[in-house]
This record gives sequence, structure tokens and C-alpha cells, in this order.
Amino acid sequence: MTGLIRRLAIAALACAAMSAPARAQEDWQEWNAADELGWVEGAADAPVTVIEYFSPTCSHCKEFAEDVLPVVEEKYVATGKIRLVMREWVRNSVDKTILTQARCLPKEDGLSYLKDIFARQDEIFVAAQVGTLPGTLLIVGTPYGISDREKFDTCYQNMDIRFDMLEVDKSSEHYDVHASPTFIVDGTPYAATNAMMTPEGFTAFLDAELAKSTPATN
Repeated sequence: MTGLIRRLAIAALACAAMSAPARAQEDWQEWNAADELGWVEGAADAPVTVIEYFSPTCSHCKEFAEDVLPVVEEKYVATGKIRLVMREWVRNSVDKTILTQARCLPKEDGLSYLKDIFARQDEIFVAAQVGTLPGTLLIVGTPYGISDREKFDTCYQNMDIRFDMLEVDKSSEHYDVHASPTFIVDGTPYAATNAMMTPEGFTAFLDAELAKSTPATN
């Protein structure tokens, strides 16, 4: 879906919402893999797709990214078992600012940028409190080409990026996401439990989902 088509589609939805404010979220449907607006790791034909709704300022999301995700990438993504999709769940203005920068980059770079953000999360909290967030994000963004305030502002003000984020927000409303991280498998949302936030617990969760997708043999 092109940026123009996306803008027109969202404008049409906005008009429909004004004339029919009770329009149900059930009307929303998953877009296909070619139109995926999240950051994707893994083969399109993997037997199970796991969608993670995350927030860049969520400490549990940082924990998952640093402690659990490397195991998932090695044992499930790289081996073709799992397709992992990361979609944002925006909690605050800091999230929004970070995500406009991540979405300004090619998808692979955007994912690396987000991992760097998690590594600097404490520093970013302090920067947001003292009013130096743009400068801190420029430090993170410089290796990816967002190296000056003009480029930073261009990404922040990019309306195509904002429309993409709005579409992702609609997807989170469809799944009734109210905490991060939340995982979606085959249309079913799973709020992260304490067990799922460990490599052992999350791999057990994935193994159970993979078992559901494997046809029974006689």
C-alpha cells in the first residue's frame, strides 16, 4: 500500500467515523505481510507469526528485548519456526518522538535503532526530564544517518510516518492492547506474564504455539 493510498484510506475512515461514531473495531482486519507496518524478523512462511506490541519507554519491553529476544532470534527466527513482528504501542510523547525517528529509517536499521534505544533507556528518561531528548536521540540516530536537528525534525514532522503510526494504533485497539509488551498469536492477545519474561518461559510459550500449528499424525 503506497503512502498516498494509505493517507486516502485513513481520511476515508476519519470521515466515516464522524458520520458513524459507533463504528465497531471488529471491522478492522490484519493487513497482509507485504503491507506490514511493524518491524519484521523471520520468514514470511514461518508456521507461527508472533506480534509484539511494545513501547520504547517500557522497562519490561527493554527486559524482553535484552534478555529474551536474542534467544528467540537464535532458536526460532533464524531456524524458520517463528516470524516475529514488532509493533509500537505509544504510551507518551517520548515514545512518539522515538518512533518517528525509527520509522524514518529502512526497516532493518529501524529495528537496530530501537534496540539501541532500549540500551540507552535510562539515559533517555533523564534527557526527557531535563529537556535534552532531541540531542540524546541524535546521538543514537547519527550512525543511521539522522545526524543533525534538521534531519531529526524532518522525520518528526513526516506525515506519512504519522499516518502509519495511526494505522498501527488502530490495530492495537482491535486487539484491545492495554499493556506492553502484549503478544498476538493467531488473533489471540497474550499479556506478558512474569514467566514469559524469561527465556525459558517464553520459549515454552512458543513451543506450545508451534505445537498447535503442527497437524496431528496418526
